[in-house]
Amino acid sequence: MATIEQRPNGTWRAKIRKKGYPALSASFDTKAEAQRWSAEIEGDMSRARFVDIREAEQTTLAEALRRYRREVSDHKKGARQEGVRIEQWLAHPLASKSLAALKSSDLAEYRDARIKAGASTATVRLDLAVISHLYTIASKEWGIEGLANPCKNLRMPKGSKERDRRPTADELSKVYAEAAHIHAELPTIIELAADTAMRRTELVTLRRAQVRGKVAYLEDTKNGERRAVPLSSRALELLKGLPTRLDGRYFSLSPQSVSNYFPRACAAAGVKDLRYHDLRHEATSRLFERGFSMMEVASITGHKTLSMLKRYTHLSPDDLAEKLG
Repeated sequence: MATIEQRPNGTWRAKIRKKGYPALSASFDTKAEAQRWSAEIEGDMSRARFVDIREAEQTTLAEALRRYRREVSDHKKGARQEGVRIEQWLAHPLASKSLAALKSSDLAEYRDARIKAGASTATVRLDLAVISHLYTIASKEWGIEGLANPCKNLRMPKGSKERDRRPTADELSKVYAEAAHIHAELPTIIELAADTAMRRTELVTLRRAQVRGKVAYLEDTKNGERRAVPLSSRALELLKGLPTRLDGRYFSLSPQSVSNYFPRACAAAGVKDLRYHDLRHEATSRLFERGFSMMEVASITGHKTLSMLKRYTHLSPDDLAEKLG
C-alpha cells in the first residue's frame, strides 16, 4: 500500500514501495490527487504495465538538447546550422520543461508564435524537426522510458510555395558583369552553378584531381553519397581557364563568401528576387530541357527522391510551346 502524508507546507506526499520496483514519491496539492496517483501507479505495477518515467521527468529539454548536440548534431554535415537552432531552443522558456512535461500544445503555441513573428514555414518545420528527432534518440538510444514524442500528432505548418524563379540570359549576363567587380572567381562560380547543378560547397571545394575527362567525381556530398557530374564543354572551358593553385582547388572563395557576395552582385545588376540556390533550379531545369530522363537528371543532381527532384524543376513554358509546334 502507498503511504500518504501531509507535509508542513500543506501539500500531500505519496510514497510507494513495492518489491521489484523502484521506490517512488510525488507531491500533490490535495490528498485526493495523491490517492488517485498512488492507485494508478500500484495498478500498473500489479498488471506489469508500470513504466519508470523518473528520468523523463528529471531531464529538462535544455539538458537533452545539449546532449543531443554533443552526440548527434556535431557529427552531421549541417552541424553549424542545427547548432544555431539548438541555441535558439535553449534560450526559449520551453527549455526549462522536463521531457515528460513537454506537450504538443506547447509546441503548437511555439509554432503559431514563430509564424506570427514572421518566421517562414520551412524554418518552423526545421525547428520542430530538431525536437522530434531528439525524442526519437532519447527513447531509442538513450533508453529514457515513457517518452511520448510531442511532435507526433502536431500539425506542421504547410510548406511555403515552391519557387519557380529562373533567371533570364540577360539577367545572368548582368550578374556576371557585376560579380567580376566583387571577386574575380565569382562570375565563374555563378555560371558553373547554373550549368552543372552542383551545390555551393561541392563547387567551391572542387579539386582538379576530381575532374577526370568530362566528369567531376564528388566524394563529399550533402547526402554523404558519391556522385559523378558530367561536365558540358562550356563547364570544362570555364574550369580550364582558371589559374592553377598550389592546394589543388579551383577556387579560393569559401562557401559562405559566395553566399554573401551573390546578393550584392544581384543588387548591383538590378536583378531582383534571385537567390543563389535558384541557380541549381536553373541547371536542373536545363537538363530536362536538353532531353535527359528523370533518372539521368537525378544521378547528376544527387536528388535522393523523384518528388524532391520535381520541386527543383521548372521547365520553360516557351520551350514547351515550341515542342507543341
